[in-house]
Amino acid sequence: MTIPLGKAGISGALWLAAAMAGWPSGREAPSPAGATNTVSAPAPLAIVHGPLLQAPSETGMTVSWATSRRCVSWVEYRAEGASSWRTHRPAHHGLVDADVTHHNVVLTGLKAGEGYVYRAVSREIVEFKPYQVTFGETVTSAEHRFRTLDPAKATLRFVVLNDRHEKVEALAASLASVAWSRVDVVFLNGDMVNDAKDEHQLYRCVVDPCVDHFAAQIPLVYVRGNHDARGSFARRLLDYFPTESGRYYYTLRHGPVAFLVLDSGEDKTDQSAEYSGLVAFEPYLEAQVRWLARQVEATDFQRAPFRVCFLHIPPLPRPDPKFVRPQWLVDHVVPLLNRGRVDLLICAHTHRYAVQQAGRNGLNFPMIIGGTETVLECDATAGELRVRAVDLSGKPLRQLEPIRRRTGG
Repeated sequence: MTIPLGKAGISGALWLAAAMAGWPSGREAPSPAGATNTVSAPAPLAIVHGPLLQAPSETGMTVSWATSRRCVSWVEYRAEGASSWRTHRPAHHGLVDADVTHHNVVLTGLKAGEGYVYRAVSREIVEFKPYQVTFGETVTSAEHRFRTLDPAKATLRFVVLNDRHEKVEALAASLASVAWSRVDVVFLNGDMVNDAKDEHQLYRCVVDPCVDHFAAQIPLVYVRGNHDARGSFARRLLDYFPTESGRYYYTLRHGPVAFLVLDSGEDKTDQSAEYSGLVAFEPYLEAQVRWLARQVEATDFQRAPFRVCFLHIPPLPRPDPKFVRPQWLVDHVVPLLNRGRVDLLICAHTHRYAVQQAGRNGLNFPMIIGGTETVLECDATAGELRVRAVDLSGKPLRQLEPIRRRTGG
């Protein structure tokens, strides 16, 4: 059976045959009748996530962001009140960081308690040959401000959230409820995702909501939870939430508070089938305990008016033998926190808000466990530490009694 073809039909048949067989090299295949050849111009180079502040210290700050295409990047910054800009391009082992879409620029040599203005800059790398690099567009963020940590600061306000498990709308609602003008630093106390899959998940569930509300001007500290150690992307978490120490456990000092940030690891043994033989938390946590034993004796830590510890999994006896970590923390971490005269332990993990006064379960200090929709707003002076806890609706929860500075502290 023969089907007659009109002019348009012949043109369409030729186009289809050419598409299937491959048009001769050097020639442009014809379009079917009525079609037009259109080429969309590429979208302009853009900063698509960030910038955000991380790894704060008395003399440094890390600025992180992501671009829509591969770039070489730097930060331009100046002290508030200064007219001239300084530029820092990150480099490692003699090579400037380049040809990437995620950028971490570590500023060092800053002054404690001083305000700075900064802007993130990225230049596209169109082609990267060994002896010739072709550059494209340059994009610059808006100007933002930050202040370095300062042990001499008289007062301090910090905010804590935890266990949001990718519930982005609820996280955004919690962040919108905070009055950010007096906040110095924000702690995310673990399990903001169910497991680490890829960078887009981290941007969507953590980075973007935080940048929308505070993180371009107030530093973010991410405390690793057990769910953060799960998934194929877990081994790259520090690339997106860097720390000054390069580890998940370290110290910070700001105003009247010395902070201990600890990693509680996974909640089951390394041999548990769920981990497929790909975790080694037991030797890792033993090394952290050896570090902690030295840290709690440090003069600067002991002389701080208040000592606050972050630990995702709370150290509480648990009857189920499968979940070994809570009891392990009771046996190995709590004695060191008692020796260090810690004033407050802030935990998460259980998904239920709870307050435990000092003197229970072997803890010489009070413990707060944040819930899945809890916001903790903490204020410290040289003589008193107060914690205000609210739920997603802003309703106050059971409050911890104000903590007074210890005699001789």
